[in-house]
Parts: sequence; structure tokens; C-alpha cells
Amino acid sequence: MPVSSAITLFRHLAGGLYRNMSEIVRTCAIYLGIAVLVATVMVSSMPGLRSQALQMHGALLYALAPDAYGPPPSAITQGPIAPIIGAISMDAIPGDVLPALSTDKATSRPIDQNGPAAPAAPSAAPAGAGPNLALAKAAEPAKPASSETSAQILSRLGVSPNQQDALIKYISRKYLIAIDAAAMFVDTTFIVGSELRVDPLLLLSVIATESRFNPYAGSQAGGPTGLMQVVLSVHRNKFSKFGRAESMAFNPVANVRVGGLILADCISRRGSIQQGLLCYCGAASASTDGGYTERVMAERRRLALAGSITLKD
Repeated sequence: MPVSSAITLFRHLAGGLYRNMSEIVRTCAIYLGIAVLVATVMVSSMPGLRSQALQMHGALLYALAPDAYGPPPSAITQGPIAPIIGAISMDAIPGDVLPALSTDKATSRPIDQNGPAAPAAPSAAPAGAGPNLALAKAAEPAKPASSETSAQILSRLGVSPNQQDALIKYISRKYLIAIDAAAMFVDTTFIVGSELRVDPLLLLSVIATESRFNPYAGSQAGGPTGLMQVVLSVHRNKFSKFGRAESMAFNPVANVRVGGLILADCISRRGSIQQGLLCYCGAASASTDGGYTERVMAERRRLALAGSITLKD
């Protein structure tokens, strides 16, 4: 074989080998990049997933424990799930009853929203009633004869049973919660919204944005807590009227009540829903709220569309 032919053959072989190696290296680099991206996402999301898992674990421990046994004192002060075990209390508030808001008869406006609640008149309690009766008493309206059920409020606001069902199914499907839980959230927000004169759909959209309807959502101790992510360290006195503040912050009804009070006060002081939302999230302007106001308003529009409900600003 001539030398020139051998050189040409060698060049072809070397070129083919180079192209194959380049392709292999490129493919490996792509898969390595994908692996790094997946690992980065997993590492960044693991703390949040771990926190959610611990919250669910703590809730199950608390819910499944026999009534005669509470968490041991060591569990309340030690371990990563201790704050959840020690804090969660889902004592039932009977029916559609919610604590009534004290109002000024002259103006029908909430009074002293940031101050401590007036002490309730003492009443005789049966032996062994314990904190459950105290919570039920705190949940009773000041004027039971004038209180409305959620069905009456929905009817008064022009929301039909079919519209209510559509709204409940939308929330259940989108946020992966039980139909009964979604119905409870809708009933609660319509009762609270009616009492505080705040659009119930706005309350639902704030809940969706803040916690995605997770009543156990929370961060550090004393930080944003529950459905409406109320800062417990700032608004502890508002929860205290229902019972132990650390427990009531995770109670859906109490959390919506306190969060609704704060939102109503923000809207009243700022003069509009958008400005009230900026106040609620602690932002100075729409350019510094990280898109919070727009997300809440967009979800409010989606909720109204899902239930075929007319928005009223």
C-alpha cells in the first residue's frame, strides 16, 4: 500500500474517532448537566418537603393519640416536631357558629382591633368540661338570635347552591384537598367575610396564595402561621381570645377570623383592596411586593369564574 494511501486512511480513522469521541463527550456533558440540575432542585426543595413531612407526622401523632394521653412534656420542648405536636389543636367549633366581632353601635365598625379582647362574663361550667367548653363559649356569637348560617349568608349574597358546589370543587381539585375541607373553608370565609364586610372570595384567594389551604403551614416559631399566615408573635393577643394562642393559630376557623380582621383593617385604613393587600403582606408598593397583590387578585378572578360569581369591589 502506498504511503499516501496509508496516511489518508489514518486521517479518516482519526477523524472518525475524533467525531465519535466528541459526540460521546457532548452527550455525557448534557446528561451531567441534567443530573446537576436535578440534584440542585432536590437539594433546594428538600428542606421544605422535610418540613411538610414533619408537620404532617406531628399532626397525625396528635390526632391519633387517645384523649387520655397528651404529648409528654419533653415532646413540647425537644425534637424537630415538638412545636407542631405541642401547638396543633383542632377542637371543633359547633356548626356554623363563629365568634362575633365587637362593633361600635354608632358606626358599626370594628373597635380596638389591635387591643386585647374584653374578658367574657364568667359562666358556670359543668365539672370536667375543660378547655373544649371554654373554646365553644368563645365561639358563640354575642347575639345568637341575629347570627346567620353560611347557607343564609350565601343566599343573601346571591350565591346559589350550584355556584357554591362549583367553587368547592374548584378549590378541592386545584389544591388537592378533601371536598368536606373545601366546603368548610368556603363556609368559614363567607361567614367571616359577611361579618367583617370583606369579599369572601378575597379571603379565599389570600388563603390560596399564602398557604394553599394548608392549615399547618408555618415557618419559624412566632412567624407566619396557618391558613392566612398570620404572624403569631405580633397578633398573639387576637388568638388568645379563642384559647392558647399557639394552638389556635393552627385552627382554621380562628386563623381565618384573625387574618380576616387584619385584612379588613388594612383595607379600611388604605382605602382599597390593592392597597390593603400591600399592607397585609408588609410591602410599601406594588413594585416591592414580589407580585403578591397580582397573584391574589388573579386567584380571586379565577375563583369568581369557577363559581360564576360576580365580583364586587
